[in-house]
Amino acid sequence: MKNFLLKIYAYKFFEDFVLIYPLYAVLFTDSGMEPWEVGVLLTSWSVTTFVLEIPSGVWADKYSRKQILFLGQFVRAIGYLIWLVYPNFWGFLIGFIFWGVESALSSGTFEALVYDQLKAFGEEGNYGKVIGRTRTASAMAILLGSLLASPAILVGYPFILLLSSGAVLISAGLALSLPKAKMIESTHENAYFSLLRQGIAGALQDGKVFRLIIFLALVTALPGALDEYYTIFGDQAGLPKFGLGIFIALLSGAEAIAGLIVPYFEKRSDRFFQGLFFFNGLVLCLAAYLFSIAALWLLIFFSFSFTLIQVVFSARLQHRIDAETRATVSSISGFLTEIAVMLIFFGVGWIAQGSDYRESFIVMGVLTSVIGLFYVIIRKLL
Repeated sequence: MKNFLLKIYAYKFFEDFVLIYPLYAVLFTDSGMEPWEVGVLLTSWSVTTFVLEIPSGVWADKYSRKQILFLGQFVRAIGYLIWLVYPNFWGFLIGFIFWGVESALSSGTFEALVYDQLKAFGEEGNYGKVIGRTRTASAMAILLGSLLASPAILVGYPFILLLSSGAVLISAGLALSLPKAKMIESTHENAYFSLLRQGIAGALQDGKVFRLIIFLALVTALPGALDEYYTIFGDQAGLPKFGLGIFIALLSGAEAIAGLIVPYFEKRSDRFFQGLFFFNGLVLCLAAYLFSIAALWLLIFFSFSFTLIQVVFSARLQHRIDAETRATVSSISGFLTEIAVMLIFFGVGWIAQGSDYRESFIVMGVLTSVIGLFYVIIRKLL
């Protein structure tokens, strides 16, 4: 049991101990990618994951889960090496498609494998605690990797890509070393659209739930998509390359703090969070207007406050729905969030292509404030 836990914690750590995380968007611009090309690259990642979500769930319920996890990490490692050898649009596109394949193969598969093995040990009651610790391992890997990316960038992108590929290959090797338990828990991805249809029908019967789902999709997608462009913002605002990793580490730290202080905000009214939503749009506009290194603190606040809103309203949604409908609600929320993320990826790239990234951030800030103001005015939407 102890050996198994150490392996899965290590697997999750090396899966996310990827030094290219805080730098890949800047790698694209430094390689001459136009804004529309960056938008297409980021969108291809989401589209690949979305398209393969269903078949990957079928494979994970039929074949060896540890081999599927190995395949996913191996393919992603190859993708990073392709970026190294072919630093152009098509090379980046293929690499992102490979990364999307890994995201789809890993989605739900790891959790199901952990449950199966804990069940074999008679420890399935500890599943929640174990999964929580794997997420902590991932968060620590991202934080440490972001900090180490700062000195590593002084050596160059090839060095960082080699380290990133190496970390992912270690994760792949750890996946193969995991025991093969009898399959018990399904990934449930093969029933995704069935759950989606059931969830929409059920949610429409409770307007409050459906409105919460839409609100959550917005507060998840806006910061979730925009933060992929944060390092481009920092780079063009004059932040040295070695500072980008530190910036992302501070951003991750702020989001972690937001998660910790949620209990102090849970009893705040809907109007408070709607006002915060509106204020965040103004913060983003100001950051884009200043477009300086100091403005990066505003982006950190933007992500911090949206994390706070997201966690609070995720809890409120869970309190609102019945236990037997949680899977269907998750399907709807995930579907709407993914659609919104793809639109933002493409939208930022399209706007920046016609002008620049600074203006695209201003437009997104205005859009955020308009949505927030809409909720403030029409309070019954929550």
